[in-house]
Amino acid sequence: MLLKMPLFGWMKWSKTDSYKSTRYPGSEVVTKTLLRELKWHLKERERLMQEIENEQKVQKTGMDYNWLKNYQNPQATIPATEQRQLEVLCSQIQPCQTGTVLSRFREVLAENDVLPWEIVYIFKQVLKDFLTTFERENQAEQLD
Repeated sequence: MLLKMPLFGWMKWSKTDSYKSTRYPGSEVVTKTLLRELKWHLKERERLMQEIENEQKVQKTGMDYNWLKNYQNPQATIPATEQRQLEVLCSQIQPCQTGTVLSRFREVLAENDVLPWEIVYIFKQVLKDFLTTFERENQAEQLD
C-alpha cells in the first residue's frame, strides 16, 4: 500500500517561531529603520555608479544616448540569508542606540569610497563593532 503524503506536509512551521532574537521593546521598528537606511544607501551608490558610467560613455563616444534607453532604478537586493543575519543583528540594537549606529554607518561611508557591493558588509561590520563595544562597556561597568 502506497501512502500519498505531501513532501513537506510533515513539517509544521510555527508562526510564533522566529529567526529574530528580539531582545528589546521596539526592536522591530529599529530593525526596519536600520535596514531602510542600508537599502537607501545601497540604491544611492548604485545610482551614482550608473551616473559615473554614463558620463564616461559620453566622454568616450562624444554622444549622449541616455535619452534612448528606459531608465531603470537600480534594484538593491540583499540575499535572503544576509537579510536574516542583518535582522538578527539589528534586533539587538536598543531604540535609543539607533542614532549612534546610523551616525557611525554614515561616517564610514563618507570617509571611504565604497562600492555598492561593499555596503552590506560595511553595515554588518558597523553593527557587530557597535554590539561588541556595547557589550564590553556593560561588562566593565559590572566589574566596577
